[in-house]
Amino acid sequence: MKRIVLSPSSLSLFLECPRCFWLQVVKGVRRPASVFPSLPSGMDKILKEHFDRHRRENTHPEELHNLKGRLFQDIERLKVWRNPSRGLRFEDPETGIILMGAIDDLFITEDGLYAPIDFKTRGFPVKENTANSSQNQMDIYTFLLEKNGLNPARFAILLYYHPIMVNSFCNVEFHAETVKIPTNPKNAESVFYKAIEVIRGEIPERSKNCEFCNWSLKTSIERLEI
Repeated sequence: MKRIVLSPSSLSLFLECPRCFWLQVVKGVRRPASVFPSLPSGMDKILKEHFDRHRRENTHPEELHNLKGRLFQDIERLKVWRNPSRGLRFEDPETGIILMGAIDDLFITEDGLYAPIDFKTRGFPVKENTANSSQNQMDIYTFLLEKNGLNPARFAILLYYHPIMVNSFCNVEFHAETVKIPTNPKNAESVFYKAIEVIRGEIPERSKNCEFCNWSLKTSIERLEI
């Protein structure tokens, strides 16, 4: 079997549609790609620089003022964990399949527990269920921290930034909202090993609620030797 590296996004695909996941991982057939806006990646870069300044100066970012603790200080290790080609990793000893996640930053509580920080850029304020879409991702980060010898806090910190106005200097001002969500590494572990079972098996049936499965069926676009 070829070397397989799974990520939070690929496991989210697995939860959404096991068939699309199998086609992507086993056969290299991906869903039609959509255009990804560049603003979130640009914001991600400057927010990491913003937090790195606080790290160097040993100060507390305003976004975290309600949390007692400090930023993770080892910037060289953090650079590795931020790198989408490297990241935090865990390899299943039986299959060699790797689970990898690239974190944005890391917070250490007063008790010495580690909580992932993730930056989110939105066009609107946080809604009641906004954080739900990040649950699997944050569970995976917590699981990876644990597997890399770091005692994880059972929560993650989501920092949402959305634009609120353009000032007189034509600078766009953003508002930050901090959301703390509980995490469970056992959930991530369960999803990971269920995904491995699917990879090692035959192609799953089409998902009734998957628009891509329905589209491929109607257009007969799926022509594979499976």
